[in-house]
Amino acid sequence: MNSTNAIEKALQKKIDKECREIVDRFIFDLKELSDKYGSTWNTYYFKKQDYTFMVDGTDGVSNVLHRMILDNHGNSMLKYKSKELLNKLELI
Repeated sequence: MNSTNAIEKALQKKIDKECREIVDRFIFDLKELSDKYGSTWNTYYFKKQDYTFMVDGTDGVSNVLHRMILDNHGNSMLKYKSKELLNKLELI
């Protein structure tokens, strides 16, 4: 890695992986719920008051949740991990 851009990309990959692990744990629990109680639906509806959208299967749920977590927490995670890295390198 010879540039800060490469370091930032590496941190973003790490953040993406961390968010994916959170979603994967939820999807695992969702599948266990479905296995235990059964489900006739392969479509999941996301509802907020007057707005509803649907996704197909747990892959659709996974994609929505992953994007949501990255959109809501990705920047702050990058700032945190960047600061943590700088502290480890004792640059600040």
